[in-house]
Amino acid sequence: MDKQMNGLHPYFQRWLILLPMVLVILACNFTVGPGAQTTPVPQGSTGKTPQISALPQGSNGETPQTAPAGLDPLERLLEMRSIHFNLTALQPNGTERSVPGEIDSSGNMHLKLHDSVSLPPDMAEKFSTTLKGPEDSELYVVDGKTYQPDAQNPAWMTTPVAEDYGVVLSNQLHGPDGPGLWLDLLPAGSLQPAGGESVGGFAADKYTVNGMVHGQKITGSLWYYAHALVQVELHIPAGLLDPTKPAAQGELKITLETQKADVPPVTLPSPPAGTAVPTAGS
Repeated sequence: MDKQMNGLHPYFQRWLILLPMVLVILACNFTVGPGAQTTPVPQGSTGKTPQISALPQGSNGETPQTAPAGLDPLERLLEMRSIHFNLTALQPNGTERSVPGEIDSSGNMHLKLHDSVSLPPDMAEKFSTTLKGPEDSELYVVDGKTYQPDAQNPAWMTTPVAEDYGVVLSNQLHGPDGPGLWLDLLPAGSLQPAGGESVGGFAADKYTVNGMVHGQKITGSLWYYAHALVQVELHIPAGLLDPTKPAAQGELKITLETQKADVPPVTLPSPPAGTAVPTAGS
């Protein structure tokens, strides 16, 4: 994993570095009562894998042909083809992190990353400004390898910065800025069927979310299509983000939107003429 993280945008590194710490904190502070069972929703961030039969069934009963049995609903999303998606995490302090992307019919991806940056209020007051600005980057995932455009390296498209990128992206969806971690923590009975609804071109089954975690309420809605979680809106109280500040105000709002689309084949740009292309094993 260290080799995979080298060269990746700091946005992704932060998520991967934070995940183990958050899981330890949650394990120590958010213990579910004796006898409680987890809900049949994504389980990847805690290492639990639900039985496929326990997952909400899609309106038309379909399962993506490329999705191997045993994948959780978020990983099934990554197995879908010809889609646009956008994962956004709006923090209580106004900081926003988003990953808009597209997956073509072959499973190749094109991702654009956005991370707004803001100073803590006390520092902002000292400088008499919010000093807020975006941090953006871009990634191509072609044939399972990840490439990051680099203006300082004209041969960037010949040198992947990571392999098996699906693992990295799955970790994000199951991390503190994704829906998986919080859905894992909800006790049984937190999801209620809310009928069928068309979202993003999918005939999806909707579920409302209303559950207590460590004395605070997580609310929102989920939309499933053929075992894949295609749309999410979750509201996480700020008091759950830092166990030392249970009375913190505000919320973490996580949204995931997926749209059927005719995505052109995702390919890498050709390297400039004269650029040395590495050979196999180099």
